[in-house]
Order: sequence, then structure tokens, then C-alpha cells
Amino acid sequence: MSLSNGKPPGPWHDAYQPIEDPDTDAFLAEVLELARAEFGEPVIPINQILLRRSRKTSEARRYRIGEDFSLTECVDSTNGLFVVYIGVDPGHSNYYALLAHECAHLLNPQITDWYMEGIATVFSEQACSALGKEWGDWKRHFIKSRRDPYALSYRMMSELRDAFPVHYPQLMHYTAPNGNGSARWQRINIDQWIASLPQGRHEEALDIIEPYIDVLNKHTGKLYDFAVPSGL
Repeated sequence: MSLSNGKPPGPWHDAYQPIEDPDTDAFLAEVLELARAEFGEPVIPINQILLRRSRKTSEARRYRIGEDFSLTECVDSTNGLFVVYIGVDPGHSNYYALLAHECAHLLNPQITDWYMEGIATVFSEQACSALGKEWGDWKRHFIKSRRDPYALSYRMMSELRDAFPVHYPQLMHYTAPNGNGSARWQRINIDQWIASLPQGRHEEALDIIEPYIDVLNKHTGKLYDFAVPSGL
């Protein structure tokens, strides 16, 4: 069968398989409450979340579109409609880890930088632990890898969370336009957050971030931004 480069008819998410699973629904509700408790209310009020396994439906199989990705998007901010795509099947060892990671993005899906990716991954680990779910096969890789930006962002934000447990949840409240030139996307305003820390502890935050700068800068582009603190 030849594949079409066109767009499937209807909303984009209709091209992907729905996830209809009571355990997933219950987990998502619990994780969202944990996210609200730590970081505050979502920037866009959430009225409905559609869950999708990022595999093409039979109707969309002839289209050349991506599969097996994980992503959170707001498709209708007025009505609070969100879609969460998961790149593995329910039952996969990474399923709940990915779902919890994407749930953190529901709080502000416009933030697309490596600070936010690290926040979401750290939150995923904490949420899975709190709810008794397996955190996939991520831990060993994330602890050891020197090149994977997801691993480095995870370690960077874990260290910041441990060092500044009171101020860490405020990170998502400090945002700026993303450096990719699109007004739609944001990044964490790391300078404002560091300025909010107690006097005498700014250097401590900079010392945590500095070892990760080189690798994260190399993975900055259309997908993710990364702002180096002005103090470095």
C-alpha cells in the first residue's frame, strides 16, 4: 500500500487509537491531583482529556504520519480540551511513567524547554512511587547517561528539587517567550526563578545547573529551548 503525504480528515487526534481503560483513567485523575498539589492549578482549566495510543487507526493507516510518540497538547483552550498521546501500550513497563510525565505537561503545555522536561520526568518518578506504579526502565539509564538530554534534565531538576524544595514548585510560574521565535511557546524564565531564591543561595543554584549546560545546549532547537542563566 502506498502512503499518502496528506493530512487525515478530521481532527488530528482522530487518526490515532483511543485508550479506553478504567485503570488508566483512575491513574490519570490521581496523578493530576498530585500535580495540582505540588505546582498549582493548570494555566488553562482542564475540562476534558482525550487519551490516545500514538498508533494509526485503520482509517488512517494509509497516511504518512508519525507513530509511537508521547505528547500533550491543548487542542481547544476555550473549552479546556486536551489530548495526551502515549507511545507504548497499556501494560508496557514504561506506560505509567510516560503517562505521569505527560500529565505534568497538562499544567502548562506551552512550556517547551529542558527545564520543563526535567520537571515532568522528576514528577513522573515521584507520582509513580506515590501510587505504587513501576517507573519503567528509566532509572538506570537516567542515572548513568552523559549524553541523553532527558537523562541530564532529569538529574539537573532532581538536584534543584532536593536543594530548594520550597521554591522548586514555583518554577512553572516564571515563564518567558520560547527562543524558537513562536509566540505560542514558552520557556522557564530561569533568571527570574533564581532571583526569587533566598539571598546567598543563588550561586548554589548556578552550581547545580552549570554541569548540564553544554549537553542541553546541543539539543536546543525547534522542539526544545534551553536558557542558560545569565549568571553563568
